[in-house]
Amino acid sequence: MKLAMPLYVVWETTLDCNARCVHCYSDATFGHGPVFWSLDESLELIDQLAEVGVIIIAFSGGEFLLRRDWEVLTKRAVDRGMQVTFATNGLRVTEAVARRIKELGVANVSVSLDGATAEVHESIRRVPRIFEKACEAIRLLARAGVRVTVNYTPMRTNLSQAGDLIALAYKLGAKKINLTEYVYTTRGGVGLMPLPSELGGLMTRWTTAATEWKGRIEVDWHDCRVALLLPGAESDPYKGCGAGYTHCRITVDHDVTPCVVLPLPVGNLRKERFAEIWGTAPELKRIRDRANIHDGNCAACEHLERCGGCRAASFARYGDAYRGDPTCWIKPDGIEVDGRFIANEVLRS
Repeated sequence: MKLAMPLYVVWETTLDCNARCVHCYSDATFGHGPVFWSLDESLELIDQLAEVGVIIIAFSGGEFLLRRDWEVLTKRAVDRGMQVTFATNGLRVTEAVARRIKELGVANVSVSLDGATAEVHESIRRVPRIFEKACEAIRLLARAGVRVTVNYTPMRTNLSQAGDLIALAYKLGAKKINLTEYVYTTRGGVGLMPLPSELGGLMTRWTTAATEWKGRIEVDWHDCRVALLLPGAESDPYKGCGAGYTHCRITVDHDVTPCVVLPLPVGNLRKERFAEIWGTAPELKRIRDRANIHDGNCAACEHLERCGGCRAASFARYGDAYRGDPTCWIKPDGIEVDGRFIANEVLRS
């Protein structure tokens, strides 16, 4: 896969957040945090991304709606011809905010729901009534004519609610529900990570649900192995891990990383322009060549080119993005014993 520029860029605009999520990939802070991106810097970055042909810009955080200039940034990106999307926990979405999002021409808003019940969702997000607020945000946005995606991150604490979440998302008016694999480079740690067998079972049910719900709500996923589950031509669009190929992340420290959950800086926007980093960064060239995966289940796998394994999961487990994928259930990089995953590396030592 060769792209002159990424299809989409996830930009961490702030670490300010009004939730306390146990699994936050940005390690966002509760309450008002510092301003990492000034307005001038922010507008200049939007212009850079537009000039090189980025199609989708995803404003991230923290909570993007806590930025006082969120409307200014959104308008600039829309005016520059990019599709704008952002994720929210729902706490700042009112009827007026939903209308303004629609007026600005936002292509999609993702609302996070990690449980189909208040008990489960609030045990993860750790704010009273945040479940009620998230559900209301979805209703308000949908009523305003905004396309809404529900984001779901499966963890050991919420695996059993996956099916109920699809039904809830549909009932609330969302157009899509997206499953994003939990990778423990976040603040949550390895204890929240589903076992490979649990993740495999969930993905099998999830891809089946996509067919069952077709025509009512789009059931989607971010998982590098999904092409190996789908029949025939359905698997053709999926090319495995897209880190450094289709997308990348820009952090509050102005670093560019290959993906949202792979904290491996490949360049810094205070020193270089985005186009230079994307085109010349040695680490990006390395991650795009799957021949550099040198050990573990991925290195010897017949699906290496089609899948590539999750480079972030490799980094999380081994401190090396070019080893095996410990989350893979198709060709596991270890064994499961008494509800625990033991890597082959440990078994050999």
